[in-house]
Amino acid sequence: MANNRTYWAIEAIGTSAHGAGTGATPDLAQFDYTPGVQSVGMTTNFNLDQIFQLGQLEIYQDLEDIPDVELTIEKVIDDTVLMYTRCVDPGAAAGGGAKTLTGIQNNRVDVAFIINADTDDVVGDDNADTAAYMSGMYLSSVNFNFAADGFFTENVTLVGNHQKWFAPGAKLNNSPTDAALQQGDVSRRHNFSFDAIGDVPEPLKTVGGTVADLRIASITVSTDLGREEMFALGNREPYHRYVTFPVEVTCDIEAYVTDAADMGVDALPNARNVTSNNTIKFDVFDATSGGILSGPAVNPNHNFNLGTKNALQSMTWNGLSTDGTNATVTYSYRNFNSLTVTSSTNMIPPDPDSTLE
Repeated sequence: MANNRTYWAIEAIGTSAHGAGTGATPDLAQFDYTPGVQSVGMTTNFNLDQIFQLGQLEIYQDLEDIPDVELTIEKVIDDTVLMYTRCVDPGAAAGGGAKTLTGIQNNRVDVAFIINADTDDVVGDDNADTAAYMSGMYLSSVNFNFAADGFFTENVTLVGNHQKWFAPGAKLNNSPTDAALQQGDVSRRHNFSFDAIGDVPEPLKTVGGTVADLRIASITVSTDLGREEMFALGNREPYHRYVTFPVEVTCDIEAYVTDAADMGVDALPNARNVTSNNTIKFDVFDATSGGILSGPAVNPNHNFNLGTKNALQSMTWNGLSTDGTNATVTYSYRNFNSLTVTSSTNMIPPDPDSTLE
């Protein structure tokens, strides 16, 4: 019997090393369920080339090229393996070591999205009714969000050319049970720490003198890898999707205005106003760790290192109005090709039987 509706409680998404699912009915036992997922979006575009001919107005042929599949996933940042890591190194034990843009550029991942009957409470209670299998997906972009007024999240976008819908008749490996749905400790504002004052970019470094004196409202780190297709005669599918280096990595830091004199930046036409040698490096600790920006001296869950050459692009003042809002300044920094994400080996790992091919 068909569902009357489809909603979050009967949906799950899993990842596995590329090549795990083959044939008309991929083996869902090869996929690992991802906890903490907030939303999933899937878009399929059937690329058509219009061909007309002399002698008639009607189209000669709407020639179909290969389809484009785009998948977006939002996940909370907690003490499970990041969605980013699952997409660039599926099956890695726990954190799986440092992930650099050059190191992960050729990696692909297979993805399964399952839908159960709308009478199920948990997708692990029964076999999935329907599943979408997406093979050979490349990471296209990633966005990490750290806000003081909510929980931390990550957003990834994957691109590929293959999507197959089928009736699986099997459970997803490590399907979420009632206990599994409670396994992650979600990170919030008190789980954040710059490594040291030297890892805080100018001009914030001058405010107060220590990282504990900073009053930061949010930090967002983003990058777009491009992923251009490469084709060869004799093959219908692209044989590779390459990263379009140089890759711009942006970091927007929004801070409350506590000392306007120190937080402003001169903009003079006949002078060098900013420096391009800003270090940005920070950690996310587990949910039981301290409550200060300088953090406790323990291994963090996740470390984000944007290198030492982050340049200030712009500075935006907000809240300068009579509506009662607090004034903030958003500093927008950028670097090229420098984003290293390292997670602790204490993370709850995905299925260790899946390895990257």
